Amino acid sequence: MDMINTILIFLLTISIIVTFHEFGHYIAARLCGVKVLEFSVGFGKRLFGKKIGYDKTDYKICALPLGGYVKMLDEREGSVPEHEKNKAFNNQSLLKKTIIVSAGPLFNFILAVFFYFLVFSGGHSGFKPYIGTIEKNSIAENIGMVEKDIFYSINGKEVKTWSEVTLQIIKASSNEKNINIEVLRNKKIILLNTINFSEINFDDNNILGQLGVFNFTNQTMEIGFIQKGSPAEKSGLLMHDKIMSINNAKVSNWNEIVLKIKSNPDKLLILNILRNNKEEKISVKTTHHIKNNLKIGRLGIGPHIDKNDILSNKIFIKYGLIESLKLSFMKTFDFTLLTYNFIFKLVKGEASSNSISGPVGIAGYAADSFNNGYASFLGLLAMLSISIGVLNLLPIPMLDGGHLMYYLIEFIFRRPIPENVQLIFQQFGIIFLIILSFFALYNDLLRIMQ
Repeated sequence: MDMINTILIFLLTISIIVTFHEFGHYIAARLCGVKVLEFSVGFGKRLFGKKIGYDKTDYKICALPLGGYVKMLDEREGSVPEHEKNKAFNNQSLLKKTIIVSAGPLFNFILAVFFYFLVFSGGHSGFKPYIGTIEKNSIAENIGMVEKDIFYSINGKEVKTWSEVTLQIIKASSNEKNINIEVLRNKKIILLNTINFSEINFDDNNILGQLGVFNFTNQTMEIGFIQKGSPAEKSGLLMHDKIMSINNAKVSNWNEIVLKIKSNPDKLLILNILRNNKEEKISVKTTHHIKNNLKIGRLGIGPHIDKNDILSNKIFIKYGLIESLKLSFMKTFDFTLLTYNFIFKLVKGEASSNSISGPVGIAGYAADSFNNGYASFLGLLAMLSISIGVLNLLPIPMLDGGHLMYYLIEFIFRRPIPENVQLIFQQFGIIFLIILSFFALYNDLLRIMQ
């Protein structure tokens, strides 16, 4: 049942984003006087639909619900009656063709602004940027951060939630700007020492964990989750066991427990636990998974988070309509720049390609965000819509950016690229997109196997 729900949520996610992208092409084509033959939601066999309007446009639903497409009148795709040649896409001016092609990605950015507006105006919850624990000899400790500090601002930008802290640090480091953090300590604002942007590693998803700073969820040492069939379950560990030491080395928070397990793949660990106020020793042998060509120890446990701690650390944020609109544009702009920066770093070899996700990864993220509430789901839709918009603007044949590249060359040299040359470029574009798709799917499968 969970698999079915995940697939349905994935299809809903992709259909919303890609269909709205195509709607942009459709609106622009109609405004520019181009005849639209078909507007399809989905691909493949036509399930049902209706031909409407002066041009008898076929609005239809197809069997494969993975986006959609717009088919315009075009002499390159079939014969066109003499009286309709002025409505064919290929006979439009360079400006009109540019507008029509650009409208798809533009609508992706508009959709992102709309989703962010719903999140900001409807309100969303998050965790207060309260610092629970600091790792010893970490970047956080070295810049002067202490436990019970509260993040106040990153490079002058006030932050109200834990996720905003992460976003602002990523934004600053991706723009190769050093990071200046202000914290609230005893109701006073304190500026900490500067963090060099080069210390942030984008290959690690836990950006704040790299700095050695953790929120309230890290303060526990109590087990709250045991994976079925894991070494933890086989060893006899139980929910609510409290881990006091590992191999006679005391632990004081969950991060220390994780570090001990990760650094001991396929090794026997002696856990000193507290169960029903009685101390016991349990022997357990870890397994491992591979990450960045390194063996990482694994036990199959998760922390217990007290419900009262969750409630006391939650914050609900809601903005007025004008402020929400302003923040929506700003967040869309910020995430667009982040996406381009990531692509640029990927090309230069400064970012790991392991971050690229395919349909399986997106499906998992979509299902998780859907289950976490409307704000989380709308936020993911906005980010995916921006990603689709950015991807389509890349100068790759077969994508909108590839066509825009042709039009720019035509504008500069005052003549279009020959169709046989365009065909060669398209074949390279198809090969690139196929390789990219397989690579993304490979990353997805690798994450599942780990």
